[in-house]
Amino acid sequence: MNFVQCDIKNLVWRGQTVDTIVMNPPFGTRKKGADMDFLFVALNVASQAVYSLHKTSTREHIKRAALRDFNASSAEVLCELRFDVPQLYKFHKKKEVDVAVDLWRFVPKRDGGKDI
Repeated sequence: MNFVQCDIKNLVWRGQTVDTIVMNPPFGTRKKGADMDFLFVALNVASQAVYSLHKTSTREHIKRAALRDFNASSAEVLCELRFDVPQLYKFHKKKEVDVAVDLWRFVPKRDGGKDI
């Protein structure tokens, strides 16, 4: 198991793949599209599967982008969960928020591994 900490937009990954990626990306609420940056990279790095959490309210957008734009061969919601997000940051306005979240399984199309 390897852990990588970096700005996802600055990740340098040349032709290597990993079997499976499990991630809980930012939901893209504060910074629009942040979750999609993570999904794009994950689908280019994983060879077998990507498991990822995304807000349920974005379900159709996530599926469409994964299949059409990010070259996933499949995108399936495994289950819907409820996240209780506590007030952790100054920009959080409420003491806590209950968020509906989907657990997704994406299968990447393999074309020899891309440089990202």
